[in-house]
Amino acid sequence: MQKIKSALPSLISLALAAGMVAAAELLHEKEIIFPEITAIAIGALAAPRQVWNTSRLRLLLTITACAAAGVGVVWLVPLPLAAQIPIGLILAFALITASGTEFLPAVSACVLPVLLGTRSPVYILSVIVMTSLILGVQLLLEKAGMREKYDFRPVVPDRELLILRGKQIVCASMICLIPALFHEIFFIAPPLIVGFAEMSKPASKLREKAPVTVWLIALAAAVGCASRYVICVTLGLPLTIAAVLSCGAILIAVNTAKLYFPPCGAAVTLPFIIPEAALLKFPFELTAGYVVLTAAVFLFFGERPLAPVRKIAAIIRR
Repeated sequence: MQKIKSALPSLISLALAAGMVAAAELLHEKEIIFPEITAIAIGALAAPRQVWNTSRLRLLLTITACAAAGVGVVWLVPLPLAAQIPIGLILAFALITASGTEFLPAVSACVLPVLLGTRSPVYILSVIVMTSLILGVQLLLEKAGMREKYDFRPVVPDRELLILRGKQIVCASMICLIPALFHEIFFIAPPLIVGFAEMSKPASKLREKAPVTVWLIALAAAVGCASRYVICVTLGLPLTIAAVLSCGAILIAVNTAKLYFPPCGAAVTLPFIIPEAALLKFPFELTAGYVVLTAAVFLFFGERPLAPVRKIAAIIRR
């Protein structure tokens, strides 16, 4: 009985992800699939304790505002992708900072429609509905005594936080520049940027487990693509079955690793919305992009930023 009770949040997370994909299939509306929902389910339900410093209301408002901002950039900013991405990042980090939270997955809600050129309000509606369902389940689990209630403490924007946000925006924008110019967007997929933002926070515990996060991202991308290829392309079965298998696999992985890293949840769902021809290259490009972003964290966001760069330069000068 105890095992069933402890597994219930993960099973509900799996059911919500499957329901989202099933709705997209039945309605023939790809914009319903919001990959970050699997990430939110991991952080808000599957993890023993919520991984972000945010309240439910602020989480919902922040992610909705970011989703609307991303669609707005596509509609209102007729510039190349290389220019739209920094604008999206500025809007996303500004909204997160203004919300007084640390809910960084909202960055993905803003950047995803920019990368995909999404103009449909269905995307925003899906973000609202699916996030509300997850938060509703979280509330029910708390009332049933099956989950610890998170004690939210608003984050007051100070000088250090604003400097950090500026560095995150500049660094992510620079890394995104070349992939955006060549439209190789898998190298800069939104979950990777979220992982970079989480890891670049001062004293982030994720830095100590960076190799595990790389492993989880690589596994998620590979499992998602392999599941869709075998189940849908080869066997001709519904995408929902592939979603259940791949999301179930990554939930088992995060529970086994005891590292509830939400970006890997989004990474396992992204293969459901990419072109079929891209399934082979997706895992390699996603993993490579995340390795670059992780390296940037250690180069520019450590206790002594740029120290490795200066050391290399000193060796070259000799």
